Amino acid sequence: MSGEKIKNKGLVKYVGRLKEKRRTQRRHSSFYIGIHAYAWVESLILLAEQTAQLMSLSPHKRPNYQRGHRAKMLILSTFEP
Repeated sequence: MSGEKIKNKGLVKYVGRLKEKRRTQRRHSSFYIGIHAYAWVESLILLAEQTAQLMSLSPHKRPNYQRGHRAKMLILSTFEP
């Protein structure tokens, strides 16, 4: 169920590959998206300190970081009861 919620929120591009134009079938199932999203969020939490250090070196990348952080928060909201 969480994979479908993530797809409905439009966050699949952060978690897995999108469907290509000439591909007739989906690349990943909703189950895969849900499992991979959970692992992606866990890795972001684990590497938060290193990410902050990298952001201090590259402040021009801050909009990209903020967009990813927003996606992380939306994905976390799907896993909460």
